[in-house]
Amino acid sequence: MKPKRILVLGLDGAIPTLMKKYIEEDLLPNIRRFIEDGAFYEAYPCPPCDTPTNWTTIATGAPTGVHGATSFYMHIPGEPFELGLEMRSRSQLAAYCKAEYMWDVADRMGMPTLILNYPVGWGDNLRNGSIILLSWPTPTSKPCSIAPPKTYSLSTRRIDNPPDMKSHSPILEIKVPMEGGFIRRPKTQRVFLVDSEGRGYDTIVVETNEGMCVSGLDEWSEWLRIKLDTSHGLLECMVKLKLVEASEDGSNVRVIRSEILNVRGWTIPEEIGEKLILNSLIHAEPMLEEVPYVIFGKEKDRIVAYVREAKSIVKICRYLKSRMDWRICFLHFHIFDDLNHRYAAFHEGILSGDEENVEEAVRQGYKIADEFVGDMLENVADEDDVVMIVSDHGAVPASRVVNIALILMDAGLLAYKWNGRTYTVDWNRTLAFPYMEPPFIWVNLEGRDPTGIVKPSEYNSVVDMIIDVLSSVRDERGERPFSLILRRDDAAFMGLKGDRIGDVIYFLNPPYELFDGDISVLNTSKISPELIVKGKIYDATRVFGAHAYYLPSTRTGKYMIPSVFAMMGPGIRRLGYVKRPIYLTDVTPTIAHLLSIPKPRDSTGRVLYESIE
Repeated sequence: MKPKRILVLGLDGAIPTLMKKYIEEDLLPNIRRFIEDGAFYEAYPCPPCDTPTNWTTIATGAPTGVHGATSFYMHIPGEPFELGLEMRSRSQLAAYCKAEYMWDVADRMGMPTLILNYPVGWGDNLRNGSIILLSWPTPTSKPCSIAPPKTYSLSTRRIDNPPDMKSHSPILEIKVPMEGGFIRRPKTQRVFLVDSEGRGYDTIVVETNEGMCVSGLDEWSEWLRIKLDTSHGLLECMVKLKLVEASEDGSNVRVIRSEILNVRGWTIPEEIGEKLILNSLIHAEPMLEEVPYVIFGKEKDRIVAYVREAKSIVKICRYLKSRMDWRICFLHFHIFDDLNHRYAAFHEGILSGDEENVEEAVRQGYKIADEFVGDMLENVADEDDVVMIVSDHGAVPASRVVNIALILMDAGLLAYKWNGRTYTVDWNRTLAFPYMEPPFIWVNLEGRDPTGIVKPSEYNSVVDMIIDVLSSVRDERGERPFSLILRRDDAAFMGLKGDRIGDVIYFLNPPYELFDGDISVLNTSKISPELIVKGKIYDATRVFGAHAYYLPSTRTGKYMIPSVFAMMGPGIRRLGYVKRPIYLTDVTPTIAHLLSIPKPRDSTGRVLYESIE
């Protein structure tokens, strides 16, 4: 039996071992259904085991060297090395992907595809499909959300010439701030406070081009249009207001301002964005009730936002299923990756902390995801649809940072010069230049690179020197931070073959990592004096779980880099836990087979025939 649709639920950073643990504890009843009614695999991601790389692999069936999305940063031959570091996330754009996406094949076959909040593919032109970014930031797009919702306690004032409207008490004026988020120049929205029934102030009124917008106490207004000067330019935005409290004399009120939403620039076709907003499919209002999850520390607000986002994703999928009858949906939900980066080292016991609270935070994160899956199964998927769960990578605990730039500097391979504020690369004395995401090092080669000083006859000796330098690094306990260091030619068996792959590829042992939360440090073309004095290896202070720097098979206790793949629905066998791991390159060929359409041109994975009846 062939399915009518394929629904791919992308859960960024979901870890198979933790998912199994919480299933066995009866914490995940909805995900358990994939064990009881389908097949559940561990899946090896493609290195670098990072977000753009593997969501591209999932969508194309191609390894890194073929599709070219090497991580959040991408070096293209012939460009200055620093240019790729200044263009973070361009690897997510369809224009830079060298492989064919699954949705391109479906589009040719006349099958509509919905790509929702998915980290790659933006800018692709589909005749039969739609791309909606929602919360995922992507270059060349505009954000959907301009500013988060906020509650204000405001004073009112009497006005000399009130508008002509009925009120049993003097009409008062409120000015509600439009501020925060991406707004560069805050504005205020003029609102009138009215006593509509002679029993106290109970109504707000806004004058619009369409007439009066009236809403009562504890009642959301209609969408109001407002143009705002933002860091993304002048944008047409929409916002709602709600009066929740007013003093007897009206002198003080409490007003909730919804999330401020941008109308255009985050959907393809562009007109879909406004339709989603007007149909209240974007969960713009704050959740006033107590959120039924205990998430500790600075993550609480982000987790609340994820709960709201999950509701939006379900609404949008259901709405567009009825409007465009999509046959394939690729969507993405990011909650686990945040939890992994924050808690992994504490949860694994690598670092001591509030273990009980950490365990509860991770458990609650998995409960939120399970409820999201359940909501999708109940409100979006039909009995003739195949539903898949897939993650792009897992994570392992991290607690020590490797200073790759300083290691190469001390070896005389990388040189910097002081410009009065920071250190910038001195290309005239630099033999090798490192990226961190991806963990590649390039030889500064004459004739290939714009700044090249290494003669082709010296290339092999410089590569050997890089490998020797990295291999010799030890920390103060004599431990090796690097697990594997390869020449480009020797990394082809891992799918790391092609002109966007570095001359040297390196992998770390956990708990070593390269990033401690400061994005600027990932740009090795300029470094601060503080980074130099930190030493070659130093303790992390903000990021305690990582994934991009390790071999795809890396695992430590509860945590691992392999990702999750599970599916159930018509034609899928009930295999439960499958012992044999698969590769993320296998996802798209399997989707194509189930829908009886060709697999993408560059796909190298296999069809999971053992799971198909």
